[in-house]
Amino acid sequence: MEKTKTSPLSFIKKWCYDKRLYFFVFFLPVAIMFSAYAFFKIHPIGDSSVLVLDLNGQYVYYYEQFRDAFHGNGSFIYNWSRNLSGEMFGVFAYYLASPFMLILVLLPRTMMATSILILQLAKIGTAAVTFMFFLKKISVQKPKTISLIIFPTMYALMSYMVVQLMDPMWLDGLIYLPLICWGVHRLVDEGKLVPYIVPLALMFIAHFYIGYMVGIFTFFYFCWYCLSREGRILPKKFFSRCVAFGMGTLVALMCAAFVLITVYNSLKLGKFEFTDPDFSLATQFDFLTFITKLFPMSYDTVYPEGMPMIYCGTAVLILVPLFFMNDRITMKEKTSTGLLTFLLVILMYIKPADMAMHGFQVPNWLPYRYSFIFSFLMIVMAFRAFENLEGITAKNIGGIFFGLMVFLFWCERENYSHFQLFETKTSETGDTTNVIQGIWVSMIALAAYFTLIYLIKKYPKSKAVCIVMVGVLAVELFANSADTIDKIDTDVAYSKYTSYEPYMTQTRNAVSMMKEYDPSLFYRMEATFHRTVNDPIGTGYKGISHSSSTMNAPALMMLHKLGYAYGGHYTKYDGTTFMTDALFDIKYLMDKTGNTSFVGTRVKVPEEYKLTTEYTEGDATYKFYNNPNALGLGMVSSPGIEDVSLSEDNPFENQNMVFNALAGTTKEYFTKIPVINSEMENVSTSQLTDGHTKYFPTDTSIAECHIDYVVKMDKDSYLYMYLPTKYERSCNVWIQDEDDYMDGSEPMEYAGQFFVGDNYSIMNLGKFYEGQELRIRITVANDDNEAYWKDQLFYTFDYDSFAQTCADMQKNVLEVTSFKDTYLEGSVNAENDGSVLFTTIPYENGWTITVNGKKVTAEKSLDSLITIPLEQGENKITMKFSPDYWKVSLIITGFGVALLVLIFLFEYKRGKVMKKVLAKANFTAESSEKATTPVINDTTDTTDEPLRIYRPDNDDDEKLRHINEMMKNILGEDEDSGKNDK
Repeated sequence: MEKTKTSPLSFIKKWCYDKRLYFFVFFLPVAIMFSAYAFFKIHPIGDSSVLVLDLNGQYVYYYEQFRDAFHGNGSFIYNWSRNLSGEMFGVFAYYLASPFMLILVLLPRTMMATSILILQLAKIGTAAVTFMFFLKKISVQKPKTISLIIFPTMYALMSYMVVQLMDPMWLDGLIYLPLICWGVHRLVDEGKLVPYIVPLALMFIAHFYIGYMVGIFTFFYFCWYCLSREGRILPKKFFSRCVAFGMGTLVALMCAAFVLITVYNSLKLGKFEFTDPDFSLATQFDFLTFITKLFPMSYDTVYPEGMPMIYCGTAVLILVPLFFMNDRITMKEKTSTGLLTFLLVILMYIKPADMAMHGFQVPNWLPYRYSFIFSFLMIVMAFRAFENLEGITAKNIGGIFFGLMVFLFWCERENYSHFQLFETKTSETGDTTNVIQGIWVSMIALAAYFTLIYLIKKYPKSKAVCIVMVGVLAVELFANSADTIDKIDTDVAYSKYTSYEPYMTQTRNAVSMMKEYDPSLFYRMEATFHRTVNDPIGTGYKGISHSSSTMNAPALMMLHKLGYAYGGHYTKYDGTTFMTDALFDIKYLMDKTGNTSFVGTRVKVPEEYKLTTEYTEGDATYKFYNNPNALGLGMVSSPGIEDVSLSEDNPFENQNMVFNALAGTTKEYFTKIPVINSEMENVSTSQLTDGHTKYFPTDTSIAECHIDYVVKMDKDSYLYMYLPTKYERSCNVWIQDEDDYMDGSEPMEYAGQFFVGDNYSIMNLGKFYEGQELRIRITVANDDNEAYWKDQLFYTFDYDSFAQTCADMQKNVLEVTSFKDTYLEGSVNAENDGSVLFTTIPYENGWTITVNGKKVTAEKSLDSLITIPLEQGENKITMKFSPDYWKVSLIITGFGVALLVLIFLFEYKRGKVMKKVLAKANFTAESSEKATTPVINDTTDTTDEPLRIYRPDNDDDEKLRHINEMMKNILGEDEDSGKNDK
């Protein structure tokens, strides 16, 4: 009888119907979160956006660059828009390796902010689906439908998820964690490796950092599962399972090697030394405050002093204690689960243990980045209790409810700032209202869940009770999500959608126009304005400003010592001078008029730069000014440039040294001018042993506290100021002509802030004239009422002498003849033997350099830049970027994937596939051997000889049995392999 063929459409409809619960579980938390966003008026509902903190300042720009590279307009390997230039492997592995990135590259670029919203919602829904899959698999009997709805929804909208939407790269951990844990179950129960290796490898690929944390927990989970199983203290073949676990972990690491080795080499450039961790024994919170974080609407802060984000549903607070009271759950499972929970709390509580979980570094904001693991375990315990309500009594439920209510009354008395009854809100009109907060919401939710859990226990088949419970949960999670978004906005502020679009589109179009106007193979460009320091990489121009966790620390420090704004992991085009513009080939300076959003006051276009072209779009006009002194990507120098050592405290003398070494001159381009008078009002000073002077108010009740310096200009020049310090405290700077100050005819002009992050750089105070006396006032204006600096440096600049030197140097700059992101060719003439080519390309492993066809070894100058030895005369130079570790990582990954395939062939259908592969390989080999056997003078008539079919040797089955036995000895395969021993 013939089988009825099923059409593809019918098959899809049947599949969707069979998986309808998965679809529901996917869209329920997505709908709740989208509703919370809509309540906050996130675009497209309003003018807010999902862009906040690092998502606003870093990730969205990497997404822009990744999208460009994906569509062929950039490189995944190397980029010239980040702190002069640098590898992109690390950025990809750190920020962009998630498969969900496809959402961003497939949707239109102008939808970037909305695409990120879709990506966030997709990760929320997918986390719910994988957790539901996990719950179905770990259940001894068919779980309740209500359980498969409410617990995945709690998991997908736990507090960690809602807060860390600002770090989408971390959220893949919540997706893969349930699959990895299920893989551990399969490994222990059945000896299967593939279900464990695949999700673990994908986790390491998606994000190595969260993968590291999940990997540590996976080991704990493996031990927990072995100890919690029924029967013996340790499961059968425990030691062979340990070997299999180790082997599976190793294979997973090998499969992810192309990411792990890449990011390791990237982090070696500076991230490993980003903090100086203190491993002294200390605790981080008190336990009662920690418990408050389990309740809804308990967000505190994402600053380093914040508490763990562990809320995952009020129902969990009732059900977890019931897990330990449940008669249907074995004492062994309760004990092992209790120990694992205690271990996770201790990891957060003890500072050195917490640092170990963070890769032995102190988290820079957003602490306890693995707290979702604790929430995962709490929800699993709640699920187990809910599935076994028959094992508890009404008195148990009532006792837990009463105890939690007492704790909430105690919290109200303690008056926690992050967990209150009400919060007073002030509207734009000045009206105040009291908004219900966490304690009241917790009381209402506890009462609702107490009633619902009791009713489900009494009426387990009541659909009405289940529907009401889903509704109550949806309202609670919506309230918590909306409240969390609102508090994040107060804490660190979401960006407006209109601050990103049309700004990004207009700026990208202006940059594209400039590239068409000047199609030169290579030049750098910077701007007098920034939305963030990552504007260059997001809008496509080669610049200096950039922020990344995968930074080249020596290059950043070099830029800082030359006077640029610096923040540990970023540099910004503040503090620039004529000399650094020339040195780093800033050929054009982009200015913006019309819509002056994000236009600062620290960088102004010098009058010596001439307007070249402009571009207008909408309400913004972009003007491009040419720098006549730009010195290209590299220039011929004496080898003395390699001996220049930059000091920590004087960027002007550093620039003088560098330029004199390159030009072969001994001039003072920057000239220090002395302070001819100084005055202080309400200021006392003290001297520190490290050379700093501390300035602080004599009388703190008096608001005014300032130091005045009077200087006299030695030439017509710009006046620059720098106050070297190790202790940054914000100060305000004012300037005024001394004559105007003395007669009181004009108020002092505000020059800007100094110190702290972007504002700690060379300050250009303006252009003045020879003999002019100026008063510079520095006011102590910070919460600490103090300021520190070693010296007060005021310098003028000899522009005419500098411009003449640049004109001479431009005769010996590198002429770039071919340029791609990872490859360039150029030529340069060296008049003297022993000369070198000084380049402004940051030094890092991976560059292969040839001079006149001969491979040379790059040297290093200024501790950070590539310098190339030259031959006398004309030199043809090629540079190609392709790190050796990339090839090694691909080989290791290939070997890991091959091992994974081999294991799969062995495990799939109990080795039947392996048997077929071996049989086919043997048959092919014998056929090939027979076909290639020469026939010499063969005149025998074989017409009547029967056709012979060659088959594998008779001992093939014995060979296969031998291989099977060998693999079983490694994996500890049970006789009943293939069955899920629960």
